[in-house]
Amino acid sequence: MGSEPRTLTVHILGHEYKIRSTESGEFVRDVALYVDELMHQIASKMSAGTQTQVAVLAALNIAEELFRARKGGNGSGEEMQEQLDARLRELVGRVDEIIRESREDGADALSSTTSRTG
Repeated sequence: MGSEPRTLTVHILGHEYKIRSTESGEFVRDVALYVDELMHQIASKMSAGTQTQVAVLAALNIAEELFRARKGGNGSGEEMQEQLDARLRELVGRVDEIIRESREDGADALSSTTSRTG
């Protein structure tokens, strides 16, 4: 983990996001790529669904992986638990942010459609 937070640009499901992190750029890009690939995989299996639904399903998949890793004992005790908890909080916060952005995008699209038809 680096000492100074920096902002990196990543792309997830066709959208650009600015991520501020103290982690290395490579780590942030790897995490974003993992989330992007998972969301694309989920979206390809859905016949219809919103980006919010895809994000929630991706969050559930990642949470499941986390819970399985905790139960599997793949690490050392309390320190690993703290790291996993922190990472889960970060991922949940990121999903919340994506949902908010999705709602804002939907509201913008609706107001734009309404102003053209009204």
